[in-house]
Amino acid sequence: METDNLLNHLKGFDAEIFELLQEEIKQQRYTLSLVPTVNAMSPLAAYLEGSLLTNSTIERCGGRVSAIEELVCKRVRDLFGSEHAIVRFGSIAAASRVVFLGLLQQGDRVLSFNRRKEEHCAGLNYTFENFGIDPETQKVDWDAVMELAQRVKPRLIIFSPVSYPRIPNYAKLAEIAHAVGAYLWVDIGQNVGLIAAGLLPSPVAHADVVTFPTNDSLHGPDGAVVLCKEQLAGKLDAAVENTGHVALHMNHLAALGIALHEAASETFRAYGRQVIANAKALSVSLEQSGVKLLCGGTDTHLVLAVPADGIGLVDAAHKLAHVGLRVKTDNVPTMQEGVTLPALRLSSLNPTTRALKEEDMTTVGKLLAKILTGDASADIPENVRQEVAALIVIKPIFSREWYVDTEGDDESAFYDESNSGAVHEHVARARMNTIKKLFRWK
Repeated sequence: METDNLLNHLKGFDAEIFELLQEEIKQQRYTLSLVPTVNAMSPLAAYLEGSLLTNSTIERCGGRVSAIEELVCKRVRDLFGSEHAIVRFGSIAAASRVVFLGLLQQGDRVLSFNRRKEEHCAGLNYTFENFGIDPETQKVDWDAVMELAQRVKPRLIIFSPVSYPRIPNYAKLAEIAHAVGAYLWVDIGQNVGLIAAGLLPSPVAHADVVTFPTNDSLHGPDGAVVLCKEQLAGKLDAAVENTGHVALHMNHLAALGIALHEAASETFRAYGRQVIANAKALSVSLEQSGVKLLCGGTDTHLVLAVPADGIGLVDAAHKLAHVGLRVKTDNVPTMQEGVTLPALRLSSLNPTTRALKEEDMTTVGKLLAKILTGDASADIPENVRQEVAALIVIKPIFSREWYVDTEGDDESAFYDESNSGAVHEHVARARMNTIKKLFRWK
């Protein structure tokens, strides 16, 4: 059935779901998300996830690995230089629980940056201790972390830079962990795409375990990957089996496989370079407009903006949502107990996917500042909303420039400003030959 007919059928059969779909299309089309976990999926990955492969499930028994799982695992290992990869997870929460169950015993101590991963430990009996940035310098003091680790003597040290826009010292982290007999687990979060592109240092050579989500900056389906040293493969594979991750969905694996294939391309590296350039432009624009930043700027996709005194995080987020700018609130823990630093987490990932460039991000920074600096003018919100709409109304959901071309590629079906609100299937049929080439299908 053609897509237009499908949509008409959906509208007639289930008007409530159709209306929710229309509202989501409008939101994605006419607002700009700066939320780090929000990004458009690659159209190729979206096609495969919604294709007839969704009708096929593989039951993995006795350690046997299907051809498609092995292909995806190989692509992960090649892309990140890891010894072992597990790709069976539908979420980062599921992957995180497997890591905990594979590495720890009940009652073990965990030293975690910003108490990351504690939220995935419901029903698991571990003792968490926090480490964070220095409240004054707003950087990580690695000597202080070493002293804390020697005092706490954790079995596991976790680092995840979801609220840290600077480049971590992974070698120092590994030194600290191994000095106290702890495993080092790094969840690279939304930095994964920039690491895959070779634009940020990778922790794979230093950490015992690395995890990451497969959506967000990789443009893949929702899910997660676990990388580990070969000596831990048996423990983690057993935890995967023991937690019931035995049913593999062909559509999910194929979508992840194509996203990894795209991530190895020069086009994806160009995307990553633009992500970093856009984040730096946003950072400079905010500071020049009077907005304070945590950590003194950014080396990644992430900018931590601090609203002016008297403006709460939730209030700021609501005001920004009203003008069409979606953001994430956060209270960043520090090394000083009880001291957190409030900030808005702003990411350049989705704006870059939507074809925004440095000059656009400079404009976005100025618009954000009009709300975050507490300008008293009653006309400001409406004016900002109009400027946001004017900026993004012609922008696609997924810019044509980030699509990986192959020989004989047909551009006619791709998203542009006239059809970017359409569902992904519009792209899919014209891309089938490309997918066959990439997966060597006949």
